Amino acid sequence: MSFKVGIIGPTNLKKLTKLTKKPASFFLRKAEEIGKILAESGCELWVNSDRGMANNIARNYKKNSGKKLVILYPHQSEPWPKKHALPYKKIADKLRKEQNWFLTNYNVVTIPDLCVCVGLSAGTLSELAYIKWNHQLKRGNLKKLIAIKELLRGGKLPPEIEVDVKRILTYLKKAKELKSFLANEKYS
Repeated sequence: MSFKVGIIGPTNLKKLTKLTKKPASFFLRKAEEIGKILAESGCELWVNSDRGMANNIARNYKKNSGKKLVILYPHQSEPWPKKHALPYKKIADKLRKEQNWFLTNYNVVTIPDLCVCVGLSAGTLSELAYIKWNHQLKRGNLKKLIAIKELLRGGKLPPEIEVDVKRILTYLKKAKELKSFLANEKYS
């Protein structure tokens, strides 16, 4: 049985490097590592059609013969434009058209079994809020939220989110620990 993994993280690598004081090459190496681990796990990968960490992980997942890449794409330019997202949907094994950006961001953390947070941004914070509310209201399929400390400013999620998702939250110090986590949790 295949399991679904959603990825959430920053789309603007330039801003991410400035805020974290880590070079873009660090994040690109981590995206390569995570993409390979996920491909080897046999999971189905779910990402939004946008640039940044999720896109780099998705490309590395495909490069390493990942089983199935599902790209979520807003059908309507609502409430934000979608033209910038067009190039990113081309690598999908399956394109999942959502009604708008709200449902695109909501479903990447609601439909998968597991979600991996690979850094923080304004968009990532909104997706974390959806996880928090779904968890509180017992909605969606998400069973685990993984946050990779080496990719987070300060190594933690904001306490306003963390306190409400602590039962499903697992911190990993390094990206490479994702491999053993997936094996130990019987996801692979």
